[in-house]
Amino acid sequence: MPRIRKSGDGGLYYDAKRKLWVGVFDNGLTPEGRRKQVRVTSRSQSKAREKLMAKKAEFAENYGQAYSKQTVNEWADYWLESVQQPIMKPGPFRAYRSVLKVWIRPEIGTKKLVDVRASDLRRIYDKITVKRSDATALKAHVIISSMFESARLERIVPKNVAEDIKPPKVVKADRVARNTFEPDVTYRVIEETMNRRHPSKWLISLDAGIRQGERLGATIDSVDLVRGTFTVQWNLVEGNYVHGCDPACGKRAAGWCPSKRLVVPQGVRCRVLAGRVMLVPPKSGEPRTFPLLPGMVDMLANHIAELSLQPNPHGLLWPASDGSPMTSRDDQAEWRDLINAAGVENDSVTTHWARHTAISDMSAAGISASNIGGIVGHKSPGVTGEYTHQSSLDAFDAMRKLQARRALPGQSS
Repeated sequence: MPRIRKSGDGGLYYDAKRKLWVGVFDNGLTPEGRRKQVRVTSRSQSKAREKLMAKKAEFAENYGQAYSKQTVNEWADYWLESVQQPIMKPGPFRAYRSVLKVWIRPEIGTKKLVDVRASDLRRIYDKITVKRSDATALKAHVIISSMFESARLERIVPKNVAEDIKPPKVVKADRVARNTFEPDVTYRVIEETMNRRHPSKWLISLDAGIRQGERLGATIDSVDLVRGTFTVQWNLVEGNYVHGCDPACGKRAAGWCPSKRLVVPQGVRCRVLAGRVMLVPPKSGEPRTFPLLPGMVDMLANHIAELSLQPNPHGLLWPASDGSPMTSRDDQAEWRDLINAAGVENDSVTTHWARHTAISDMSAAGISASNIGGIVGHKSPGVTGEYTHQSSLDAFDAMRKLQARRALPGQSS
């Protein structure tokens, strides 16, 4: 008696004309009531049966739909523009786009999403570790995992392939100890700041370790001269443009599009200053306040009085000479000129060295990790240790200890 197959079980037969084994199964009905059939083919009967069973399993998992045939490049374009860009700050978004362009797309960009395997990811991570660093490899893993998780949620792939592989391990290097000034160099830099247009900008950076964007985004109301405090409430960044043209303008870069549109991150407090320069919350996501020593309060009071006599439409604390927001490039150039004048000849010294030096000196002065973390704005407790709530008195005492260690000229300890 011939084998009877139940409806929907699928069938396997040989097409002599095409010299192929064909597997077929029913997948519901069209709106007109016709059967929808899915077919697979192979020259081998066993291979055709294997493909048939795999295809049926795919449709069963995905509610009767085939998984997408999109390539990694196609999905990455959509994911970056429609999923990530609306919710990310401009800097991290550009970092995501860069890692995709340099490391991920060249390796798996033309592969179909459903064909990417853990071995493909391992090859990417190994190449990054050799040429760059394990930290960059971990960042690539985070990006791939997020991208494939979005695809899984939209039922474009059956699973997140990044979950099939362990994330790259990162060996924590003591960057703070490596990228800091020795005490004698710090003293020379501090002395040289007094010859600069905005000495308070660099002294605050060396004292409290504020980041470059936080420095450039500081506003006059960040300073409370009565209470003698400084509040880090903004981070100055350059936003991203997207094309706003319809039909397409033909310009490759969105910045050249005559109808370009500035992307403002969703759900993020934002203040657009000029062009694509904007203020967003600091890296930690929350404002932080630290005390100022009497000498710094007086210096900032004089500085703010001088600012009232010159153009400053955005109310910035340390604007460019014409009152516009200072760019990170110009800020770095000022820093380079400052440290060169102080006798530091090292092209690798960025403004972030001021932050690292502040953290290192606070630690050397015996300031607790809790106070250091509160002052410099470490989001993760593990960065400076398990710190908890920091009182204003503790923070003021911490700044006094730092002052005493450095014996700043013109300030008593």
